[in-house]
Amino acid sequence: MPEFLQSPAGRAVICVTVAVLAILIIELNYRWFFKTVFDAIFAFIAILICSPVIAVCAVVSKCRAGSVLEKIPYLGKGGRIIYLTSFAGVCGALKNLPRLFDVLTGKMSFVGVIPLGIGDGALIDDDAMPRFNAKPGICCHLALNSYEGLAYEQIFSLDARYARRRELFTDIVIVLKCAVLGVRGENREYLGEAKDKSYAQVLTERGVITQEQADAALKAANDLILKEAERRTIKEDFER
Repeated sequence: MPEFLQSPAGRAVICVTVAVLAILIIELNYRWFFKTVFDAIFAFIAILICSPVIAVCAVVSKCRAGSVLEKIPYLGKGGRIIYLTSFAGVCGALKNLPRLFDVLTGKMSFVGVIPLGIGDGALIDDDAMPRFNAKPGICCHLALNSYEGLAYEQIFSLDARYARRRELFTDIVIVLKCAVLGVRGENREYLGEAKDKSYAQVLTERGVITQEQADAALKAANDLILKEAERRTIKEDFER
């Protein structure tokens, strides 16, 4: 046996065994640990690779809009309010390049659920809450099966299913699928109603809620943001 392990075939068996065990350990702990680790590693690598483009976009954004970045509030993992960044004066896919930094800091993931606006969060029911066990993603898991014509309720259900699973090889396939769709320039029809409408807009169009109720939900969410900002300011002043 020792002689076999020292032979080329034996070393190959050892390497394969170690690789299989490593993949198994990563897969079993992917949701709880390795997904976050891989997000940080690959976000850092992507930022380094894209740094010349990011620098040019920053200059263009500053010249066009007077500021480099804009921050928009969304609901992140656990239903917490997060601010996702984009270039203020750049259009198209390059606009969202700063979200690589959001992945690096843990606000987003490379693969996740759709980012949900704060006004929409006040309108979802309890059945949709499991979706908040996963972070919003630069790539949406819905691209995997190219769903079309999805209603928001179906999207929330699929979000919850993804949040329960979050498997390594599934995420790899989703990233590759999104890359192919991006290269082809195909529209994101797989997002269904979420492609170009908020949940509040859809509910208003359906007649489920009135425009006044949608406005009230957004106002309540904005009031919550202001209160959180005030608490943060008070805390920072106290710590000083």
